[in-house]
Amino acid sequence: MMESPREHSRGKRRDADATRAALLDAARALFGRHGYEAVTLRDIGERAGADGSLVARYFGNKAALYRSAVAEDGREAAASPGGLDLGVYTVDALRRADLRGAPGPLVQALLSQGSTPEVRASAAEEMRTHLVLPLATRLAAEGAADPEAGAEALVACLVGVIALRTSGLFAGLSGASRETVGLMLDAAAQAWPAAATAQAEGGGASVVETGQGE
Repeated sequence: MMESPREHSRGKRRDADATRAALLDAARALFGRHGYEAVTLRDIGERAGADGSLVARYFGNKAALYRSAVAEDGREAAASPGGLDLGVYTVDALRRADLRGAPGPLVQALLSQGSTPEVRASAAEEMRTHLVLPLATRLAAEGAADPEAGAEALVACLVGVIALRTSGLFAGLSGASRETVGLMLDAAAQAWPAAATAQAEGGGASVVETGQGE
């Protein structure tokens, strides 16, 4: 029995959706490992099992595909908007990075000088929305004097940990358990409110300056 025009249209839509998803998955894997500049549309098409020129149809261009990969990575890495257990989050983030053996497109976009300014700005916004703000909410609830600065500092530490752990350059960090690293970063988060308050009450004197005066 011949399929109806409606069934044919639905079949084409399913095929188009599958092709788009395959291209996006391939882009996330390749951009996440090699960065923006090193990956070509042919590389993405070969990994996806599709024609790389289809990127133009489904995404517009390579930069737009990279932004989509970063946004998808950001949604996957999203924390609860009501607060954040940095230890639990770190364990999960390192699990994802360890499984793919690479930092991922979000971290790559933040750190790579080869990323376009628009992509880096998009990555920063994804990180701010999905991680910095939830962490700042937690720090504010715990009485931190400058919760956003604390959240940004802690997220910067996490980004550095992910990048260096997957690089293999720091053997100790690469060999440490995810749970141990998570506990260390969450301990830093717990210490931030008291440290920020002490800094504010001390009139901005640094730890180094205070130590030198003893």
